[in-house]
Amino acid sequence: MKRELDADLIRPEKLLSSSDTAGIGTDGCKNCCACCRMRGSAIVLDAWDVQLLKNGLNFSFEGLLAEKLITLAVIDGVVLPCLPVKEEEDECLFLKENGRCAVYDFRPGICRMFPLARIYHPDGSFSYFLQDGECEKPGGAEIRISAWLGYENVKEYESFVRTYHDALVRLRNECAACEKTEDAARLQMDFLQEWFF
Repeated sequence: MKRELDADLIRPEKLLSSSDTAGIGTDGCKNCCACCRMRGSAIVLDAWDVQLLKNGLNFSFEGLLAEKLITLAVIDGVVLPCLPVKEEEDECLFLKENGRCAVYDFRPGICRMFPLARIYHPDGSFSYFLQDGECEKPGGAEIRISAWLGYENVKEYESFVRTYHDALVRLRNECAACEKTEDAARLQMDFLQEWFF
């Protein structure tokens, strides 16, 4: 999802790699779950996230949609899978009453990163940065970002995420260039078939 970024957050000296450490440890977390509530916008899923959910919940992509465990939404002009919110509250579908995540072991990348985010560079790389003010309990213990993400092979994950991001950027550009709505719809369906089904 495209975001307006505070230029101060992404100054070169603030950009991090997965081998860097950041003060993001949850030792001071009071389990407020604010990061799972009142999101105001969809949590967009990439193909890696969906595969984790498919494996963890033992559903196909179609099954996740049918069970309303994920939803499709138009994000920046393209139909993409998202985590739904509970109908009665503005909180993640997977947030349990005790304040814990029902899918913690296979939670999406955006949840794993928080309070970090990514910025993609034109050279094909990307960096992490700390989103100041996003977490209600900032200033945790220093943790290596690769450990924070919790993936077995972070480099494989990062390579996949970059490839997916580039494919999504191409799709957005191709859809924007389409003169007919049905051509853009076909491109988006092909993308969903290739990456998610």
